[in-house]
Formats: sequence, C-alpha cells, structure tokens
Amino acid sequence: MAAAIGSTSSPREADVLQKELGYDAEVLRKAGPIDEQPRAAAPDGLDVVVDNVGGEQPKAAIGLARRGARIALIGTLAGQLGDSATTEIDPHALIAGSIALRGAALYDYLDIIPEWTDFFARALRDGTLTFPRTVLTGLDQAPRALRELVEGRHLGAVHMEL
Repeated sequence: MAAAIGSTSSPREADVLQKELGYDAEVLRKAGPIDEQPRAAAPDGLDVVVDNVGGEQPKAAIGLARRGARIALIGTLAGQLGDSATTEIDPHALIAGSIALRGAALYDYLDIIPEWTDFFARALRDGTLTFPRTVLTGLDQAPRALRELVEGRHLGAVHMEL
C-alpha cells in the first residue's frame, strides 16, 4: 500500500498534514537526518516523489527510491529559506535503479492554465479545496509578514491587505 509522506518545517504544520490533509507521515526538516525520517515511514522505499524544496531532499529521495521510481522536481524552496537549493545527484544511483528524474515548470503547461484556473476557482467556492492564508493589514506589516513567512509561522499564503 502506498503512503503519502510530506515534508514541513514545524510540528504544527506536520499535524495539519496528517489530521487535515490525510498524509500518512511527515518529514520535519532540521529534525534529524533527512533520509532517516522517510525511511521509517516507507521502509520499502519510495515510488513517486514530488519535491518543491530542493537541497538535501532530492538526494535523500534518490537514496530511498525503489527501482523504477519517478521523481519530479518542481521548486527550490530551500534556496528561499536561506539554505542552498543545489545538491549532488549520483548518476549511478539513477541508472542502476532505473529512476526517472525530471524537472517540471508551469511554463511547460501554459495551454491548460485557463482550465486549471476555472477548476481551482470552482473548487475554492464549493469547498472541495481550501487555501489556508493569513491576512495582515497595512504596508507597515510587510516586514513582519516576510519574517513570519520565512520562519514558518503561517500555514499557506500570507497576503497583505493595503
């Protein structure tokens, strides 16, 4: 049976991943070796990985990947959080494990943006999808918003109301 494992930076966010979003387990960044936590949650290895963090996470995923695993790289949040988003990739591990590693960007799918926008708007209106956000009022709150966003104090997006 497949397990959904998410990564986050705080125990509070990890709790949301499991209780509200249905994840089976989570990896807490900076709470120990990044490869040990998913190994405990998926002892048989990883089949599919969608990584939006970069840094050490893709390297750990390759080390835990099962034969034929697929890994999509869609972001580099580690670079925005002050860490390096770059990592060493072992080509031998990819070849020996028949692991597919692919970068994916919005620009590859420009033709479906209108369809996605319609779907997303409908799903937000009918409650199928929720989009957690924090709203701070006043331009003077911008430094606080940025600081708290980087510190992981808020779930979802931080919006400034001017």
